[in-house]
Amino acid sequence: MPEGRSKVICYSDVVPRYILMALSTALLLFALSTKVFAADQNVISNSAHFKSLNIAPMMNDPVHELIERHVRAIRTRDADRAYHLISVNQQESYGTSKKYWREVRDNMRLLFNHTSYKFLGQNHINGMVIQKVSMIDHDGKENLVIFRVKKDSADLWRIENIIVTSASDDRA
Repeated sequence: MPEGRSKVICYSDVVPRYILMALSTALLLFALSTKVFAADQNVISNSAHFKSLNIAPMMNDPVHELIERHVRAIRTRDADRAYHLISVNQQESYGTSKKYWREVRDNMRLLFNHTSYKFLGQNHINGMVIQKVSMIDHDGKENLVIFRVKKDSADLWRIENIIVTSASDDRA
């Protein structure tokens, strides 16, 4: 450039476009990351609570509530809570929550490590409720778990027995 002249750059036209593009890109990225975070929180929330997949839940059904509390206790690895939801007869037969927990972990693997569940039919026999529950394992196989539930002397519903069936031939 010759010595008497200075270079004049006009920012009034170019800079606002770049600023607007940068701001809109940042806003778009923020919106996308917020949506992804919300989706992750929803997945975490669903897996943490492991709600049943009931299509038509029975409102205020004490048997369903008991089983949901028991399954939630097992899912959150709360041995004491799971132990206190079984019947007094079962508590006496196991002796401690630690022994009950070992039984659930070793012999009821589906209940211990299921990915989802839903309530099926319910039968009433001699003051007991037989609740069928479909549980999905990590391989996506659906298995039947049968909860035998009855009221105790304090008129509270307790789990009397749990039968875990397997759809695979190797465990039949």
